Amino acid sequence: MSIDRQLSPDQERVFLLKFGEDLADATIASQLQISEEAYRKRMGEIYKKFDIEGKGPGKQNRLLRWLQAQLNDYDPQSEQSKKPQHTDLDAIVKKLRQGSQGILRERCGTMRVLDMSYPINLEDIYTNVDVLEKVSSQRRFDLSDIVTGYSPIHRRLRLSDLGDGRISAMEALKRHEKLFVLGKPGAGKTTLLRYTVMQCMQGTMFAHLLPIFITLRQFAIAEYQPRLQEYVVQEFSNYDIGDESELLSILRNGRALIVLDGLDEVKEEEIYRVTEEIRSFSEQFYANRFIISSRIASQQYIFEKFAELEVADFDAAQILMFATKWFSHRHDYAERLIHKLEQNPPIEELATNPLLLTLLCLVFAESGEFPNNRSEIYKEGLDILLKKWDAKRNIERQQIYKKLSTQRKEGLLSHVALTTFSQGEYFFRQDRLEQAIIDYIRNLPNASSDPEMLQLDGEAIVKAIEAQHGLLVERARSIYSFSHLTFQEYLAARELVDRSDPQTRNDLATRITQPRWHDVILLVVSMLRCADDFLLLLKQQTDALIATDQKLQELLSWANQKATAIDVPSQPQAVRAFYIALARASHQTEAIGIAHALARMLVLDLDLARNLSLKLELALDLAKAFDLNTDPGLDLELDLNLALEYAAELEMDALATSLAQMMASLPQLETATSANHDSDHSDHCDHSSAITWEPWIAQLRQLMIEHCQIGYDWSLNDRQLELLRQYVEANRLIVDCLASDCYVTQSVRKQIEQGLLLATIGDRLNLY
Repeated sequence: MSIDRQLSPDQERVFLLKFGEDLADATIASQLQISEEAYRKRMGEIYKKFDIEGKGPGKQNRLLRWLQAQLNDYDPQSEQSKKPQHTDLDAIVKKLRQGSQGILRERCGTMRVLDMSYPINLEDIYTNVDVLEKVSSQRRFDLSDIVTGYSPIHRRLRLSDLGDGRISAMEALKRHEKLFVLGKPGAGKTTLLRYTVMQCMQGTMFAHLLPIFITLRQFAIAEYQPRLQEYVVQEFSNYDIGDESELLSILRNGRALIVLDGLDEVKEEEIYRVTEEIRSFSEQFYANRFIISSRIASQQYIFEKFAELEVADFDAAQILMFATKWFSHRHDYAERLIHKLEQNPPIEELATNPLLLTLLCLVFAESGEFPNNRSEIYKEGLDILLKKWDAKRNIERQQIYKKLSTQRKEGLLSHVALTTFSQGEYFFRQDRLEQAIIDYIRNLPNASSDPEMLQLDGEAIVKAIEAQHGLLVERARSIYSFSHLTFQEYLAARELVDRSDPQTRNDLATRITQPRWHDVILLVVSMLRCADDFLLLLKQQTDALIATDQKLQELLSWANQKATAIDVPSQPQAVRAFYIALARASHQTEAIGIAHALARMLVLDLDLARNLSLKLELALDLAKAFDLNTDPGLDLELDLNLALEYAAELEMDALATSLAQMMASLPQLETATSANHDSDHSDHCDHSSAITWEPWIAQLRQLMIEHCQIGYDWSLNDRQLELLRQYVEANRLIVDCLASDCYVTQSVRKQIEQGLLLATIGDRLNLY
């Protein structure tokens, strides 16, 4: 009856308490937590809905008499006879399904996001998503548990390691009749709901139901604020799809799939009314299937009968599937995209978000490459989440922190990013996050000086950033992180660039030996208007690592003399890197390992003489060529044979003759390898192996020094090996910086490139 008279949810509650439970006026006002004046106003509106005019207490009696008359005329058997038979209902469902196909295909069958030139069929691009059975923000974990579950290598939090498994979204939809789908911005919530509607319409799933798709933002702004039932009926009548009685028959008999998309997109002044409408509608037509979607941080409402699930990030298989479908006409692009993502973990991390993966596909489609300046991609991704995603869909959200301009928001996020990253915090407690925000906003014009007001502002801003942009994510109850480590690094780099004081740059340069800072340093270099001074600082800091170590300086001098002596048309710094890598890799503890490393070194040296071609990036990664995890004895024989072949090809007859003699006197390999397998006699075998191999190794080393000037025993200790590793990695970072599309003057670029991997005080070793 309340529906027939189009009572609002507020009016309906007053009506039921007054005429259903016969409560006193004051009791009703108290129970609803409204004033008696507000109660009387609602009663006046109810009387109008029942066409009862006039003033005074007589209106209540007139309405009571009318209600009693309606009750007396009620005939349950007559009502039952009005219900359609099962066969009739099937026919009605079939009729309305057929009639609604066109409008549903128009609303749900295509997608167009970001800067796509034209819409594409949803089914051509849709990738099955997974959901988490427990919403992240509802989980209870200690901060230490979260940190333990984080993989810095893969740059993502493995939720499954924390006890929250993933299941297929399609499986979840079949398992739960009423489902509240939550997710971060761009996680694919709307796409999932639209795909479900299309599958229902095509009969792939829920073929016996009538799919009904409602955009809640449109419902909220509908003229005259209709009830949800009225809105649904009107939607069908607008397109001449059945009449009201047929649709109501379907709803009353539980034959509809009701999909309500975007609860978070409803304006704040409308959210209470819309939420109550959903609750009332889902309770009245409880036998139907319901799916509601919302951003996860906007979850201020609870629907008791609904299961809450969170859309999970894409995994590697889903990223591959999406890319394959996106580049369905260019399979080579899909393969190249995946390869490039694997080579760039920070970019690959963004691909776990479907919206950002779409951006990456659009960027990659232009040239089959990602820009050398990665900060351009990160900036565009940040802009999408911070500004464009809602703007392109004409969504206005409540600006809890509306006093902050977009520039201030970026400044705030950059401050938080650097504050947390500097402390090695990838995950942080809410109070820590709020304090970082307060430290920023208290310095803004017109900021409150009241600590309590600042605290409230800090809490509100945390929730606003999470809900509106998804750049901060509640990983567990009151434990936050940036949505992607990539954004934390990018924003930290922005903050460092904005802080132009020399001390900030000096402090950053000292981080060159810390791998977790390398991506930040790369981004800073690419974002500076001119990177000359900072690159020179990095070079100075790198050289200082081993400037006082005489043996390491001698090693650099030897590598430079080798580079000078060999007529290689490539950059001399590449040859220096090549020989430094050989020296590093030759440091082994077991006799067979030393022999194998020396033989491999000889092969590579001779191969360089054959090809006279070398790239600096490959030379810096040369340690990968010394993978000694395979059978060392077998590798040693292969390398010696290859060295003999190369020596003959280069007409180095004396070397070839000596190598043949060395191979003839090769010790028994069983003696060497048995030490690795017989633990009961390991000490004895190690000792006998060393005795057997030491003379042979000494002879090979002397042969290599005599003919190739390689194979020196540098006898580096662990500290020197670590310093050399840091030094090489720092040089590699500088090379990456120079290749990052940064702006650096030609003179400084040349100065740095020519000085890579050089001893700082002349040549300290004379080999020739």
